[in-house]
Amino acid sequence: MNKQLKFIIALLLAGNCLSLKLSSAESEHHHNHGASFANFIPDKILNPDDTEYETPEAVAQHVGLYTTETAIAELGVDLKLLLMIQEDGLFNLAYYFVNQPETAGQRFYVNAAGELESTPAIYQDLTLMTGALSEIDGGLGSGLIRETLAPIVLVDEAGQPDGLYTYMTMAYGLRENYQNARVYQSVGLYISDGAVMVDVPHLLGLDSSEPLLVQFEQVDQDTDEFLVATPSFELLQHNFDTYLEDHNDFLMAFDTPNDFVQKVLAMHLETNTSFPQDTKVELVDATLTNTEATYALLINDALLYAYDGKALHLATEFRQTDTGHYTAKEWTTN
Repeated sequence: MNKQLKFIIALLLAGNCLSLKLSSAESEHHHNHGASFANFIPDKILNPDDTEYETPEAVAQHVGLYTTETAIAELGVDLKLLLMIQEDGLFNLAYYFVNQPETAGQRFYVNAAGELESTPAIYQDLTLMTGALSEIDGGLGSGLIRETLAPIVLVDEAGQPDGLYTYMTMAYGLRENYQNARVYQSVGLYISDGAVMVDVPHLLGLDSSEPLLVQFEQVDQDTDEFLVATPSFELLQHNFDTYLEDHNDFLMAFDTPNDFVQKVLAMHLETNTSFPQDTKVELVDATLTNTEATYALLINDALLYAYDGKALHLATEFRQTDTGHYTAKEWTTN
């Protein structure tokens, strides 16, 4: 997707037109991506003083999957957190807000029969991060490695989670090629006297006068553990390798109607938010667009997308004739 089309979409969203708001630790991940090459897999993890990170011995006692959930009174929401501590001392941490039925937004998908359906939003405002555990007085502390991510959870033909799509980083982030990564600021995760705890206001960046230190519970498995199965840098590498052309423009290749719908709607969500309950999304018969499109999508009767097998086209001014065909004044093409 080129910058012009991304700009038009961003402009429409800003104007409220729609009221929408590998386990590969290989260091030699240097494929030939040309001038826009990006490599996120670090050769080394460094401490703040530039020494190489070493796994504290105490980590071995805490390897595994952890979960916890807490209410945040100031925000009026519940928060779920998942943590995976690895043998090498690195950890993956995820958190999201638990939707209340009366306030939950919605997501859309195309089922196996080709019908568009909606489902209550999942993993609201999901945030992921990878960090490293280090020795501190009285136990282990935590430091962030590179950036936090806010990926979109793609939905499959059954309305279930089907992968993490780092749209914001792919669309707007830097194409990094740093060889090393550094452990820096604390994320509020601590281990002391055998207890794994997180300072929630610290983690979320809340300016709160009330402390909220929550303890994790170790579990054998959890339905959400896929959120913390992969370090953030490996997730980024997979996304850049899979969904972008030469790590630059978005790859416009949709295998199924649901794949098409997921990727187009991801441009509007940008992060794992949701669509308001009154959002109208319709899978249109592509032959009615007077184009060579194989898939077409209409959002709130305001945006008409058409995909012809090679490029994505967008019309913002169009009308529907008596025969049901759509006549666009102009198509913007990626």
